[in-house]
Amino acid sequence: MESAEGTRLPNLTFDDAPKDVRSSEFTAYLSDNLKQPIIWDDVVWLRKNTQLKIVLKGILSAEDAKEAVKVGVDGICVSNHGGRQLDGVPASIDALPDVVRAVDGKAEVYVDGGVRSGTDVLKALALGARCVFVGRPVLWGLACDGAEGVHQVLQLMKEQLNMSMAQAGCSRVSDIKPSLIVHESYYLHGRHCPGSLS
Repeated sequence: MESAEGTRLPNLTFDDAPKDVRSSEFTAYLSDNLKQPIIWDDVVWLRKNTQLKIVLKGILSAEDAKEAVKVGVDGICVSNHGGRQLDGVPASIDALPDVVRAVDGKAEVYVDGGVRSGTDVLKALALGARCVFVGRPVLWGLACDGAEGVHQVLQLMKEQLNMSMAQAGCSRVSDIKPSLIVHESYYLHGRHCPGSLS
């Protein structure tokens, strides 16, 4: 399927789809098709029909992580989609440790959402992420200065990560351990002060 401007939508080449992707008919068609929920049987079908790596994005619970491993995915991306689908779901970073424990090394775990600095990357790696995805900062760099802006954002994050690692005593990524991270609830309950009565 191709729009008048040449924009291609290769994953929407169904025979019954309206040809003009800018039309209200196409918008209605797309909306109707996206209402169909994806279920685990769909992932099973996909696994049977491709040799490609399969990474599921949007996993936020240990139960779903275990099921994802059971149906044969290669990776899991812990993500709340920026809170756009459901605004009451947990932050990706809060869900990450439970997912990592549930997967137990049987699939790679990535995280997406809320990564704004190299320190955020350090936190995600410490909590078990294999890598992080960066969205909004890259878009901000793109909007400010095109490809050079993107390069600058990524370079800045790399420098911040290097500095954070050095300050945490980590000379290699493999030195980053969960012990570097303490959840804010630790401080909210007064346990940070040895002499605290609370």
